[in-house]
Amino acid sequence: MTMKSEQLTVGLTAVRILDDENTNRRVYFHDDSSHPVYLGGSDVLTSNGLEIPKNLLLEIFIPANEELWAVSGNADQTVSILYQTD
Repeated sequence: MTMKSEQLTVGLTAVRILDDENTNRRVYFHDDSSHPVYLGGSDVLTSNGLEIPKNLLLEIFIPANEELWAVSGNADQTVSILYQTD
């Protein structure tokens, strides 16, 4: 396995920030933006997602074959992720 890091832009429409893989993973997520970002599945909204406040570092367990999506109430919010990949 290798470590991979990415910076992504999250906005008003949900974006996939982590593809599914057939293995469990730990993901380190950091909200680099100036506004909260919300995490969830492909149906994530600001009203149903897990709110991640700005500047928070979070460790998340992602089960096998699951994706991680994010959305914000503001355009052009930067987030960073660090995770292992095959």
